Amino acid sequence: MRPTELDNHWLYQCDGLVVDPRAHRLERDGQPRQVEPKAYTVLVALLEQAGNVVDKDTLLDAAWGHRNVTPGVLSHTISQLRHALGDSALLPRYIATVHTLGYRFVGDVHRWPHPSHVVTEPSPAGAFAEVEAAPANRFRPRLVAR
Repeated sequence: MRPTELDNHWLYQCDGLVVDPRAHRLERDGQPRQVEPKAYTVLVALLEQAGNVVDKDTLLDAAWGHRNVTPGVLSHTISQLRHALGDSALLPRYIATVHTLGYRFVGDVHRWPHPSHVVTEPSPAGAFAEVEAAPANRFRPRLVAR
């Protein structure tokens, strides 16, 4: 993944967290949370590989590209993310450190297609319906009868 190249086709949800890469939005318990763009890129990289260890080099490359940055920058970014998520390094609910290797998103992540991504599917009556884009403050698509 190149720097700032995020997977914009999905929304991610875990407990009270909602992450919308397309809108660059992070919500915790319905409240917007601000994180730096590089931290956001690291978060999305972890969500894309939820449950798996993502090594430090992969995370550094995702957010900073091939620039020469130290692992300390990543540690600081993970600390910022944990603060924004209400997480703890000692008792992680979301981001766990895998000593010397990297990090793992340990929460139960659900993902669904971004609501602005229009999908055509057959309706029960045999006609077709489209999934309509939801307003910016809603995450669930609505079916529109034709």
